[in-house]
Amino acid sequence: MNIWILNHVALKPTDSGITRHYDLSKYMLKKGNKITIFASSFLAYQFRWRNPNKKNYSEDVNGITYEWLWTLPYKGNGVRRVFNMISYFFTSIFRGAFMKEKPDVIVGSSVHLFACLAAYFLSKIKKARYVIEIKDLWPRTLIDFGAMSEKHPAAIMFGMIEKFVYKKAERIIVSLPGAPDYMESLGVDKSKIYYIPNGIDLSRRGELEKDSILAKDIEEIKLKHKKVAMYVGAHGMANSLYTIVNSAEYMQEDEMAYVFIGDGPERDKLKESAKKYSNVYFFEGVPKDQVLPTLALADVLMVSMLNTSLYRFGISLNKLNDYLLAGKPILFAGNVRNNIVESANAGITVPPEDPKAFSEGLKTLLTLDEEERQNLKQSAYQYLDENHNIEKLADKFLNVCTFEKTIERG
Repeated sequence: MNIWILNHVALKPTDSGITRHYDLSKYMLKKGNKITIFASSFLAYQFRWRNPNKKNYSEDVNGITYEWLWTLPYKGNGVRRVFNMISYFFTSIFRGAFMKEKPDVIVGSSVHLFACLAAYFLSKIKKARYVIEIKDLWPRTLIDFGAMSEKHPAAIMFGMIEKFVYKKAERIIVSLPGAPDYMESLGVDKSKIYYIPNGIDLSRRGELEKDSILAKDIEEIKLKHKKVAMYVGAHGMANSLYTIVNSAEYMQEDEMAYVFIGDGPERDKLKESAKKYSNVYFFEGVPKDQVLPTLALADVLMVSMLNTSLYRFGISLNKLNDYLLAGKPILFAGNVRNNIVESANAGITVPPEDPKAFSEGLKTLLTLDEEERQNLKQSAYQYLDENHNIEKLADKFLNVCTFEKTIERG
């Protein structure tokens, strides 16, 4: 079977960030399928070209074809970002339309809905089946985060595209457990919606034995502060990292350090707000194969969410799968539909956007004995295998794309 996946921000396994479609494709490829991923050659959030010397090119990545597309460069979250999305819409259609091969199914994957819309037009040109994958509920996400009002022209535009692609899609894959309820409220037939959460390749467990490129830095931090609470991931508004930084006010600087690893639009502001604390450290993002050995250096891993009604539909954080596989106690600050940390018995949960409560949670986890830590580690791995094993999820994804009549909906 020949499957095309349109994902504006798709990455290679060596990149730092979300590699969902590579991970799924790796196992679909093993079953004799051909996978092509259409992605931008301009890296989102890093605001740079993947290869400054060429913008439109094809690349074979372990048997999976990546079609790297020129998109309008931008920085920040202004109007140029919207034009960057629109440019992806046109370049993906143009590239796909002139390719000689004929796909059996085309999957349009959000974050933004222009990828889903482009997949629709390509499916008509190529006479292929049409599937969409929704990882964020646009424009609902933007509205609930306060980025725009319901009457904003962009919200109206995305709302129109949303209803169009939901209606036209033959099948819809969602990564949020509450998304089917939301879509049903818009008139979507729930029987064509399939829940496939984000997953992780459990074979990566061996990476925990590698040496982290930050090992020396973390060792020096521990010599000074004894223990380390670590965050690895994007530095954006949705990550509510100010909650973590502000919790430093309630912690002893000679007993624990905060380590933030990653990039994002809020990184510089976070660093500025953390200057008054001597136990808060920032590092650039690390390559994918360095994430687990780096997480293994921590005593506690941290996740913080905004206090928003949007999470009534659930969350799909890739970093949580990495955290669970690392087997370290997790402190989760959030009020969400699917509390993965709680379900996995992998740590504790505190209210969102409450720095004092966050500090109290840290103190609890930092005092766990070895037996308690091992119990959390074993429970986390078992939960991953049962719910987020990427090999099992790839089978579900493939079944949706092959239009199997009988399929588990998750």
